[in-house]
Amino acid sequence: MKERAIKYVTDNRQFKINQAKAEAEHRLSEALAIPEIAKAHEAYVNLRFKASIQNGISESKVQAALNSYKAALKAHGIDESDFEYTPLCPVCKDSGVFNRKVCDCVWKEYINALKKECDIVNKAPFTFDDCNLKKINDKQQYQNLKNYYSFMKQYSDKLPDVNLKNVVFSGGTGTGKTCLASAVARNAVDNGKSCKFMSAFEFNNEMLLAHTSSIAERTHKLHDVLTADLLVIDDLGVEPTYRNVTVEYLLLVLEERTRAGLCTLITTNLGADDLQTKYGDRICSRLLDKKHSRIAAFDGKDMRPL
Repeated sequence: MKERAIKYVTDNRQFKINQAKAEAEHRLSEALAIPEIAKAHEAYVNLRFKASIQNGISESKVQAALNSYKAALKAHGIDESDFEYTPLCPVCKDSGVFNRKVCDCVWKEYINALKKECDIVNKAPFTFDDCNLKKINDKQQYQNLKNYYSFMKQYSDKLPDVNLKNVVFSGGTGTGKTCLASAVARNAVDNGKSCKFMSAFEFNNEMLLAHTSSIAERTHKLHDVLTADLLVIDDLGVEPTYRNVTVEYLLLVLEERTRAGLCTLITTNLGADDLQTKYGDRICSRLLDKKHSRIAAFDGKDMRPL
């Protein structure tokens, strides 16, 4: 996803630069269509060329020819600067780099392209700025969520350079799991990280499509799921179970992503025992591995009416 966003930004910027240069050249062509300007321009260019290859032509003569050319332009309300290409960004002059860092003009365009590539605004509409925990009356629930939000904000700022590669939000309906997962995903993308945010049902169906595809197509269909800096699978456990797909591909994805040092965030209504029953030892051993994984319990009342 990041690669596609970078390519879009690179191609789009080059198109705009080429367009701006073409417009400048077109303005020059229009000016040279005026006989008086064309004659003065030709005289100046020829004299400048002769001065560069032979002696005897003084710089004052070249300057005089230039002044005549500028006077011809001025007579028609034109300035020589009208033919110059004006950089789109006055800070980096369209180099994309300022003070040895990516210029803000490129970074902002990249983030916007990445948001579209990840479809993150539609998939994850809730941000950390949308959080208002003060509406929660239960003190214990409030404190737990406050701690989770604080920890996950730092987590999303650093990922994928974090120790916990697999995080599971487990709890009842309406306890804030998806909202926090959404905020984590949005923050990650705002920081320039790629994110694949999908429901467990969508994940399951994509894995089924990959399983029934040719090997070449399978690689393509699994690419984003396996390479995104953050993969979010929302509401794991509600999806139907497909033989040789549901458990097997979830295991494959968890193994490959952990091996690559990438992060996976899962939300589920299932507890540890239920996860064990539905998905088996191999998956639970990875989700419950204390070294690289963590299960966060979302207890309390359903907050959706709030």
